[in-house]
Amino acid sequence: MPKLKGVFCVEGEWHRDMTKRWSVLPTLEMLERLESLSYIHRSAVTQDQLKYVLGQWSSRKYSSYEVGFFALHGSPNQLWLSESQSTSLEEVADWMAGRWQGKRIYIGGCSVLRGSDTYLSDFLSRTGASMVCGFTKQVDWIESAAFETVILDRLVNSGKVNSVQQLAASARWAPLAQHLGFRVVYASGESFKIPAMRVGGSAVSV
Repeated sequence: MPKLKGVFCVEGEWHRDMTKRWSVLPTLEMLERLESLSYIHRSAVTQDQLKYVLGQWSSRKYSSYEVGFFALHGSPNQLWLSESQSTSLEEVADWMAGRWQGKRIYIGGCSVLRGSDTYLSDFLSRTGASMVCGFTKQVDWIESAAFETVILDRLVNSGKVNSVQQLAASARWAPLAQHLGFRVVYASGESFKIPAMRVGGSAVSV
């Protein structure tokens, strides 16, 4: 069997209650069992930890892991590792300048992709990544998990940089993509987001 293509996932602390077991690991494990991808999963709850694991991913040793998955809380342009620890996309770009050539980035945190085209394009230009996708709204865990299952599969297994845009715009997935505020920004500066659905001539959210 040919070697599976890889996802590198860094996950933050989802809940202050340590008895909670929230994690994206079940999604990654399922996709691996289905022979869709292989994965590396690491935790980071401080800036130093995040910088370290991203540096490791950026080394030649892990070059086959071309998709980065940030499983973190979020706010516009901001990654939250825990309730008290965060970092900006600008800081990540400072750390990883020029080290992500051609990589594809998926950010699973709420609202991170609400930033301007200029800000997000600068993040891509400085890191070398070819695209970043994620959400512009507050999202429900179950709904976003259902969507990211197909997004991760498409990011890993399609050679086309616009493959997730095509998926999000399809009749099957467009309603959920619009509901979650899914957005894609490319290194070229182009940006894509599902427009509001129209019923009887009026724009509505779904």
